[in-house]
Amino acid sequence: MDRPFVLRVDPELSYSINIQIKEQLKWFIGTGKMKPGDMLPSAGELAETLHVNRNTINSVYTQLRDEGIVSVQKGKGTQIIDSAQTAELIESRKSMYELWTRMIQEAAERKMDLDDFAVAGMAYVQLLGHVQDDKPTLLFIECREHDYPFYRNEIIRLTGATVNCFYLEDLTKASSILEELIHQADTVLTTLNHAEEVRGLVGARKQVITLGATVDFGVLMDVAKRSKGSQVGFVCLGLKGGQWMAQKAADAGIEHIVSVPLGMNDEVKLRELIKQADKLYASSAVYDELKHLAPDKVAAYPLVLEKSSEELLKNLR
Repeated sequence: MDRPFVLRVDPELSYSINIQIKEQLKWFIGTGKMKPGDMLPSAGELAETLHVNRNTINSVYTQLRDEGIVSVQKGKGTQIIDSAQTAELIESRKSMYELWTRMIQEAAERKMDLDDFAVAGMAYVQLLGHVQDDKPTLLFIECREHDYPFYRNEIIRLTGATVNCFYLEDLTKASSILEELIHQADTVLTTLNHAEEVRGLVGARKQVITLGATVDFGVLMDVAKRSKGSQVGFVCLGLKGGQWMAQKAADAGIEHIVSVPLGMNDEVKLRELIKQADKLYASSAVYDELKHLAPDKVAAYPLVLEKSSEELLKNLR
């Protein structure tokens, strides 16, 4: 792929513009056209180039962030990160590139319409999937304030299932979508934070499995080494996530520090905390962005699924 960085969208195609843009970007990254550390075009710039709404590009970048491929930093841009997910993308796209190149060349030699060929291919995969794929369809319900990408990635890793996500903040405006997702799901999953609420929404229609997580013991040991009275920030996607992180430290008997839970979405308080805190612990969902803002103060606060939750997920395979 030695062509310049040019994305294309076609509103006549049978799959959405969001998917068109996201998958093209993943091809650029997966084939080395763009590398970890590179910045993607700004949302405004790319929207103008492709003649699409800026919110479409923001949505694509958010999806790539949730997939662990980029970090999105307000005022600084969207950067490809050197993560396990990016490495996996690069590895998988190498094989795909070789296969698709051969297929497209042969299709062109047979004078096939390549758009029709691609759409027919997706339909064929759907048909084949119904015959061969006995993996479950799972619905994960959570709020956006906790480290939901961690849970989603663990569910996929341990089950290999198709995982749909629904966020409780969208309940008011998208209740019909939730109903459809519940109908499609074999099993519904949520976290301890929202177990009762989700059971109330799902009722007796589907099994609801509750997942629990804890914090890596080595990190708690590091927190415990902070001097008495140190101001320590616990930062997640939202305040509730930060509060959960701080509570885990308190549950471990760490009470000699001044814990300050915070959400990455509170920009004013975040700037103050970066200046005042002696140490900042970040969930995996915000680590890259926060590390960029305060490289000398930030440490990762990785979550670990409880063993019982791991076993529940393995039984869904």
